[in-house]
Amino acid sequence: MIAAFFILFVVLLFIGVPVALAVGVPSLFYILGTGIQPMIVIQRLFSGVNVLALMAIPFFILAGNLMNTGGIARRLVAVANIFVGRFTGGLAIVTVMACMFFAAISGSGVATAAAMGMIMVPEMIKRGYGKEFASTVVASASPIGVIIPPSISFILYGVMTSSSISDLYLAGIPSGIYVGIALIIVCIMKSKKLGYKGDERKYTKKEIWSIIKDALWALGTPVILIGGVFGGWFTPTESAVIAVVYSIIVGLFIYKDMKIKDLPKVFLESAKTTANTMFIIACATIFAYVLSYERIPQMIVSGFSSLTSNPYLILLIINVILLLAGTFMETTAIMIILVPLLWPVAQQVGVNVVHFGLIVTVNTAIGLLTPPFGSCLFATSAVCKVPIEDICRHVVPFMVASILALLFITYVPQSILFLIG
Repeated sequence: MIAAFFILFVVLLFIGVPVALAVGVPSLFYILGTGIQPMIVIQRLFSGVNVLALMAIPFFILAGNLMNTGGIARRLVAVANIFVGRFTGGLAIVTVMACMFFAAISGSGVATAAAMGMIMVPEMIKRGYGKEFASTVVASASPIGVIIPPSISFILYGVMTSSSISDLYLAGIPSGIYVGIALIIVCIMKSKKLGYKGDERKYTKKEIWSIIKDALWALGTPVILIGGVFGGWFTPTESAVIAVVYSIIVGLFIYKDMKIKDLPKVFLESAKTTANTMFIIACATIFAYVLSYERIPQMIVSGFSSLTSNPYLILLIINVILLLAGTFMETTAIMIILVPLLWPVAQQVGVNVVHFGLIVTVNTAIGLLTPPFGSCLFATSAVCKVPIEDICRHVVPFMVASILALLFITYVPQSILFLIG
């Protein structure tokens, strides 16, 4: 039965069945075939989503959509352009920085790709950048949305491993910065090679102040959300609700870029995304039950131990597994399916639970960029109307830079854990 379980799982994934069904159907097949009480299916489905911390997910999804509609992203770009727009490849650098800012608001790589694709790519083309290069920069930087807090991935990982979501937030800040710096270096190198100059416009002090003043509400968003959690004013779940209220007030009454008539569409799209995410989590809970019932994690730990006891080599193998998974699985699926299998292995060699959470999260972020199924590739391609093959041809240097940042985070844990007391 367990062999049939895994074969059916692989076949369903291979033929493109939605991830929720790919993990749920084999699990149901196994439970019914082994004589386990069928009621366990219902119990596990409900217990999988009956977790208070998961309440943050629908609210962060909604907040990201509201902020994208409400004009916050555009103002973040304007601020970034003041400081780095004049350098070689300035608009490419601005795009990376804007993705980092928006990541601290939306918590979603795909939302960041959609927002920055609509705003930055037309502007870069206007300044002489190639459309394929501009789209590739957006696709490469948008996955930072799952690394810099608040991040849905951190919430999922924290629930699954009973680790501190606040500590994951703290470690996520430097991790996202390292990936961003790696991408900026590639942008500068490629821009020099392709002859892309910076913005020659000189801003007066009055213009600088006007742009910053206009963006204060946008810049205040990550400060309120992240600072509120770290300051102990509210929990990560409560911060998600505050993000929704804040984004509605700012979009409707302060920036006025969003109208009342826009809200039903935003709510509907957010509800669809939330339903899909929660269904995956519920089905994956049954999948995890089957793995635990068959003691698969213990077997994997034993297998790794017999292969090598070198923690550096084990971490390298884990990274390779996660990177390969990212080529054909989406972030939530990787988190839910592989964390229960790989965390016991990492724990066996003394890896800190928060450190491992960032290793997994950065790997899933790179997966959003990895051909042929990277979600950020598809989102950018759709928004920018650039064939995905054209983006894939330019994406390799950015992938290499992201992987180098991942290896630094993996093998120098103190570089991201120094903020945790």
